[in-house]
Amino acid sequence: MVAALAAMALAASMPVKDRIYVSSENIASEESMRGLYERWYALYRRDDDPSEKEKRFGIFKEEARAVYELNEGNERIQPRDEIKLNFHQPSQYYPDNLPLYVDWRDVDDVLTSVKTQGNCGSCWAIAATGAMESIHFLKNNKRTNLSIQELVDCSPSPNMGCDGGRASKAFQYVIKKHGIHSSAQYPYVGNGSHCTTPSGSRVMSIKSYHYVHRCNEKLLMDAVGHAPVVVAVLGSNTTEYKRYSGGIFRGPCNGTGGHQALLVGYGTTRSDDANNPGVKYWVVKNSWGESWGERGYLRIERGHQADGGLCGIMLHHSVYPVDPK
Repeated sequence: MVAALAAMALAASMPVKDRIYVSSENIASEESMRGLYERWYALYRRDDDPSEKEKRFGIFKEEARAVYELNEGNERIQPRDEIKLNFHQPSQYYPDNLPLYVDWRDVDDVLTSVKTQGNCGSCWAIAATGAMESIHFLKNNKRTNLSIQELVDCSPSPNMGCDGGRASKAFQYVIKKHGIHSSAQYPYVGNGSHCTTPSGSRVMSIKSYHYVHRCNEKLLMDAVGHAPVVVAVLGSNTTEYKRYSGGIFRGPCNGTGGHQALLVGYGTTRSDDANNPGVKYWVVKNSWGESWGERGYLRIERGHQADGGLCGIMLHHSVYPVDPK
């Protein structure tokens, strides 16, 4: 079985003969992976600076394995030609010249207010709308609160309303429906109900969404420097997490209690002296109201890349919407 490597080719509309495919044989060894890379490079990057070629091979290997794994898992529920996976493409600043500090709270109107999900497991919908609200403002200079309830009620399986879901599937819903309504048109009620179509036009849409490779701290830093990103946090059901009231959260995390939230920045605490270089952290917008954490936000220790980050924040592919209109 083979899977289309659409993310790297960026070629959903290209002729079939010009597409690169990846199979289990391709990812079996360094030699076979190199062969696949050489074919891809000859098609799509042949005019690049040769000095960049080896650096991009490492990124290519990560993408090839990730696309193969995701497509393997998805083939049972959709045909191969419907699987169009796009991955975050590194900026000119990656990996060695990334900003030392990013915090979208410092930029007026990029983030809407902190939401309260209540007893509904709608964190995925809140994170998804938050990401779309931010990219809509950054690209179109339009600020609006989008309907969380529409996603809870109408986003199809495997999303399960107040019983959980995935932001990527919420993005798929918005793409398929050519938009989403505002929270004023379809207000949040904190429980699942019958999907309704409110009066009035949908207020914004997106064309696609991109994944960010897991267990890659600098790539995630690069992505959130572009716009807020939806991440998964494990261990949100621990007492320590529930009672967090400020400072840098350092666990413990028990690896369960999956929770989606919006990553809005990163930084490092100020160094006291040469022996204390400061603590690296991520900034996360949660969905438990402003009375939790730092006015609804969490600063969680950054690092632990080999383990997927503290509380598994890099353990799964992060995701963000693109091309808002």
